[in-house]
Amino acid sequence: MINCVNTVEKNNNIFVHGDCIENLDFKEEYFSNIKVIDSLINRSEGSQFNKSLVFISKYSHVSFESRLNYAGLYPSGIYEKDRKGWIDWYEKNKCKNIQFKKK
Repeated sequence: MINCVNTVEKNNNIFVHGDCIENLDFKEEYFSNIKVIDSLINRSEGSQFNKSLVFISKYSHVSFESRLNYAGLYPSGIYEKDRKGWIDWYEKNKCKNIQFKKK
């Protein structure tokens, strides 16, 4: 007798474990965008930085209004709070087979 709860499969870049269906392509893209922001925060917040923020904002909160300061930079305290929210959002939703949103 096979216990389905312990079944683990990885095909088509989908990870299935019991009731959890994790889209590994989405995970890679989501965390890749967080990594871009991590590497550019308060240094070179250009078009790639903005593109990554927009991607993340489709799924989790981004405090865009906080960048409306004289320097146009993402304040580090607000960034750290937002970043924690991005990770928390992923952890809460990863088993829901997250799909990429169009625009």
